Amino acid sequence: MTKIPTDLPRSLNKSISQLCPFSIGKINNQNHCAHYVSHMMGYEFSGPTCKNFTWADKQQPAKGATIRVDDVFKSCKLTGLLSAKPASVTECLVFVTLSSNVKKVGDRLFMGNNPRKHIGILQKGKVWNYSNSNNKVVSDLQAAFITKFTRAYKKTGTTVEFYYGTFV
Repeated sequence: MTKIPTDLPRSLNKSISQLCPFSIGKINNQNHCAHYVSHMMGYEFSGPTCKNFTWADKQQPAKGATIRVDDVFKSCKLTGLLSAKPASVTECLVFVTLSSNVKKVGDRLFMGNNPRKHIGILQKGKVWNYSNSNNKVVSDLQAAFITKFTRAYKKTGTTVEFYYGTFV
């Protein structure tokens, strides 16, 4: 069953340390965008999670959350360019990365590990995401999110692309 988040507003302006009980949540220089999304969506896929960051974290009873954007991307059943998102998909995950970081194999898209990647949750025209530079959760209108990350990631000779992924 797909989880549709209902509690995103409670996370606005919070730091990851207020949302995550594990030690990685207290390290501000980490990229926490997938970490935030995974806590809000309840995603704990195979691979690195906040719970398996240290041995002490592994001993805690709380559930962990996936911390890599590409691990979340590969877990989505349906992905594609955001501009080609079916009208029936009104709420979804939104990914941004360089076009060179996504490859098509057969009928599936795969995201690589280029550090220029980000994830948010699209709901009611806003993209809820973790601002790593401000160490807090923000909510951007979809158009503003696209403008912000195009400016942040665009370098000479690169193309910034936005993708959607259905909720897992």
